Amino acid sequence: MRARTGVLEPGPLIDPIRVCGEHGVFFANDRLTLAGAGRAAVLPLANGLAERAGRTAAETWLREMPCDDPLGVPGSGPVAFGALPFELHAPTELVVPSVLYARSEGVEWVTVVGEGALPEPSREWLCSEVLAPRRIEPPVRLEITESLPADYRGAVASATSAIAAGSLRKVVLARRLRVRSSNELVASAMAGRLLDDEASSTAFLIGGAAGAFVGASPELVVARRAERVVSRPLAGTAPLDDEAGDRLLGSAKNMEEHRLVVSDIAGVLDPLCSELVVPAEPSLVALRTIAHLGTRIEGLLMAEGGRTPSALELVAALHPTPAVGGVPRDRALELIAELEPGPRGHWAGVVGWLDGRGDGDWMLGLRSATLSGARATLWAGAGIVAGSDPDQELAETTVKLVPALEGMAPGSSALLGAGSLS
Repeated sequence: MRARTGVLEPGPLIDPIRVCGEHGVFFANDRLTLAGAGRAAVLPLANGLAERAGRTAAETWLREMPCDDPLGVPGSGPVAFGALPFELHAPTELVVPSVLYARSEGVEWVTVVGEGALPEPSREWLCSEVLAPRRIEPPVRLEITESLPADYRGAVASATSAIAAGSLRKVVLARRLRVRSSNELVASAMAGRLLDDEASSTAFLIGGAAGAFVGASPELVVARRAERVVSRPLAGTAPLDDEAGDRLLGSAKNMEEHRLVVSDIAGVLDPLCSELVVPAEPSLVALRTIAHLGTRIEGLLMAEGGRTPSALELVAALHPTPAVGGVPRDRALELIAELEPGPRGHWAGVVGWLDGRGDGDWMLGLRSATLSGARATLWAGAGIVAGSDPDQELAETTVKLVPALEGMAPGSSALLGAGSLS
């Protein structure tokens, strides 16, 4: 098996949704667009991110693949994609698409992966052989079939009691929402809407035989470009209005929640870096409907044995950060298992890509939904610390459900005020 990358001649921009369709892969923000179709290879991670051997095998396979890549930039050559579960040991996989379309800084390219003679990547070839029409979406009407835990306020109260007793300092508690649609849900349509509506986030779609994981995440766990590493954790949330910044920056509760996340990530990255810049104070990150406290952490990775850690190695070291787990990690994970209705699956896991150079971007799998036919599962969580108010935390999770619901069916967030979310 080998790979071949070609830069596309100038022309109208390719619609990435027409490349990925319902079963491909899609990862797009204002800096980079990647969209893939087909499966040239599946790289198993039998014990999830926790297994170093599986990660190393995947990295080695990508790095050693013969490749004709005159471009040589992040995201060119063979690229593997994954939606890796929140649970560290859960089995998962990375998928290498047969055809990958990419766009960054005004340059478009295509990578083909396969055996035997490979076609020469070109705009004409892509348009005639790969692009499919956007799927027509039937009218969709949603209804809520489950909202768990039914007593989310009670779960928050249990968590604050554990914090008061001194067993932990922060835990992220999530609630699960299941919905049923009047017609089959179209993953590509949802991804397209999220790309348009959530401009400050990264839209993604990871398709599979059982369905698709689709969302638009604002939170970068880690990006790696050669020796450069970036993480931008978000923690602390308020509705977006003219006073959001004052409320967040003036809130001891939100500032403490954010500080715990930043301190943990910096503590993991610092031993791996020759230089690490961690701003002393967070900044306001404004999204379409809500605002967060955010800190951009940047560093220069040190080489060990002639190699710097790959993006996959870095995300394995960081996940789960206190933005979705807690402090201390082990006790927080115990409490999550005790108080939440079941495994989170892809939600609050990591979604992203890895190329043969070890570069990649990995986002938290937030503001998302797992689609299967006419059914979908959504999650939303809130960081619980000393002083958390159960009513406010419930309201925060409800606001965080809006982007994915609106992405599935515009107007459906009205369901959140229907009294079924308690």
